[in-house]
Amino acid sequence: TNGISHDDVGAVEVMENHQPMQVLSGISFSDKAAINLKLKNKAKATWTFHGDAGGGYSWQPEGAIWDGELFTMAVMPGFQNITTFRTNNTGEDLSSSSIDFFAGRRNTGLSRYVSVGLPGVPSLSDKRTLFNRSFLVSTNSLWKLENGELKANIDYSFNRVTADASNITTYFLPDVEQGGRDVSRPYDGNRVITENRSGTEHTHSLSGKFIYELNRRTAFINNTLRANVDWDDVDLVTSGSIPNEQSAKLPDYYVSNNFKMIKRFKGNHLVTLQSVNEWESLPQTLTLTMVPDAADEMYRVTTGNKFRQHISDHAFYTHESAAYAFNIKGVTLSLEGGIKGYFRSMDSQLPDFPEEVPGLTENVVNTNYMTVYADPEFEYWVRRVNISLNLPVSYAHYTFDKAIANHDEVYFSPSLSFDWKPNNRFLGSFSGGLGRSPMNMNLIHPGLIMTNYRTLKAGTEQFYNSSSQNVSASVSYKHTRHGLFANGTVMQSWTHIPYTMSQQLYGDYVVYSYADADNDSRMLMAMGSVGKTLDFMRGSCNVNGSFSRNESQLLSQQQSVNSVSTGWSIGGKINGNPCRWFSFDYSIDYSDSRLTMNGMSESWLSTMENELSLTFIPYRKWQWTVSGEHYRNEITENSFNNVVMLDTKLIYQLNKRIELAASLTNILNKRSYNYITYTQLSSFESRRQLRGRQLLFSITLRK
Repeated sequence: TNGISHDDVGAVEVMENHQPMQVLSGISFSDKAAINLKLKNKAKATWTFHGDAGGGYSWQPEGAIWDGELFTMAVMPGFQNITTFRTNNTGEDLSSSSIDFFAGRRNTGLSRYVSVGLPGVPSLSDKRTLFNRSFLVSTNSLWKLENGELKANIDYSFNRVTADASNITTYFLPDVEQGGRDVSRPYDGNRVITENRSGTEHTHSLSGKFIYELNRRTAFINNTLRANVDWDDVDLVTSGSIPNEQSAKLPDYYVSNNFKMIKRFKGNHLVTLQSVNEWESLPQTLTLTMVPDAADEMYRVTTGNKFRQHISDHAFYTHESAAYAFNIKGVTLSLEGGIKGYFRSMDSQLPDFPEEVPGLTENVVNTNYMTVYADPEFEYWVRRVNISLNLPVSYAHYTFDKAIANHDEVYFSPSLSFDWKPNNRFLGSFSGGLGRSPMNMNLIHPGLIMTNYRTLKAGTEQFYNSSSQNVSASVSYKHTRHGLFANGTVMQSWTHIPYTMSQQLYGDYVVYSYADADNDSRMLMAMGSVGKTLDFMRGSCNVNGSFSRNESQLLSQQQSVNSVSTGWSIGGKINGNPCRWFSFDYSIDYSDSRLTMNGMSESWLSTMENELSLTFIPYRKWQWTVSGEHYRNEITENSFNNVVMLDTKLIYQLNKRIELAASLTNILNKRSYNYITYTQLSSFESRRQLRGRQLLFSITLRK
């Protein structure tokens, strides 16, 4: 929708409780919303396009800048197509434009062990911090067939990103004296690491998705074939406490096919067949060269200390299932059963690693399972009340190729949800659940894996299960005629894991592993918002807030640590168009966070962000926008860092098809930004370069 011109849209339909599968209409309740754009006749049965091209100059990085886009669209009775070409080096990450938000989580479950990446900045937008060269081509086509429709989507994106940052990482370590712990000095002996990092990352992503779908009231058929090939190369040079050079090659290959068929017969009876097959390969290579620091006579590494780690990780997942459901007077009963299979192999090698870090540096792991399951569900839907009860039960057999003992497990995880909608304005929901679940298979590796130049991770040597309980409640209210909207949500969860994460420092290296100790964690989260339209100035306002508290157990230097992270935020927005020639948009967000360890709390540290945009239209062909952002970060208690960024843009509408524009961003030429963040056992303070002042002239053409 971002690429479609508003001049081509005749109407916008918003559909509540939208059930996209016609075969489920009247049987399964849906709380989803959907938007349908109706195009004007002039935009139908023809190709339309618009494009813009811009060029200018930047002060940091110094040199030429460009920003261009070409958007084409055709909407015909039996064929539709949208194709986009985009390129820029002005700080916009185009790879996010091609993300499929409906792709869902990959069941292969693989994740990168190597975490070498360029330094990032929280809160600030990419246009302030991203030093990039980006390109994207995306084409989406739809063919309407006699029986169903065929969709094809192909995307390719490329990004070259550079970054520089100065960092200070502090590892909080409990003080141990004479076999005991001095509670009056809980964090004496903290380990401080300084870094100056400079790096370049090249990212390529090629993806294709091909869908055949038949959507009727009596039958639904969908087959989705998906393929993704991503490859990232990262080179990072670090000076400071531990000078080094890192190079990471991180390709990712993924293929999946998902077939689903739902047949409806005798009015309210459903039979569903589904087949899911996924394969993924995630090889990872990390090359590390330690560089001696001539200024530090105590530095222990010598020229030629070079390590190369390679990880081979493959997984195949299959899920075959069948389900039957029927509806009688508002009551839907369904039973799904099937089999799941998972086959994964991982091996890693890290030869010639320093002996000061104890433990194996090689892994050869196979983690496989077969699961047979049944999932009965009861759904009651009558008089605006919907009650849903799930009672899934499964039997799983795990094999680990003699690395650890095989296991047989039974899982039962019931859940209950209640939705009440007494009228079209109010909706109340309550849900809860409990059960056991298997561990993350990626954690089964007894040997060490290097994630970056000074961090290593070891997994568990035994299989374990976790247990959890959760409850949540939410309410929402809307009065469309009065323009009033409100919602609120509260969630509480408890988790028990028989293993606890441990942090141990060996000289310059940090090792994370899992110790055989119970870990009980709790999480509380609450959020809410209230919005109101302001018809007298053709605008709206909104107030929102959130609170979170996470408590868990960890081990640091073999000492137990109770870690509690607490944070809250509040924000507001207001916008309006009080007269023909003037409009404005203002928002403010304030947040506070604190880390507490074993009852000893760090100071509350706050962040605040203000954004203001003013638009003037002195004449119908001219538009002038002035905008500004203010960031305030509390680096230490009562010590603040403030940054103000100002932008302006002038637009001239030559005619209906040609538009000229000039923009000047970061007028004050702010070039750096400081911030600090906390994790459970460390703090991270960073000074990051910002994009400097840049001037861009552009022209936009529309057919």
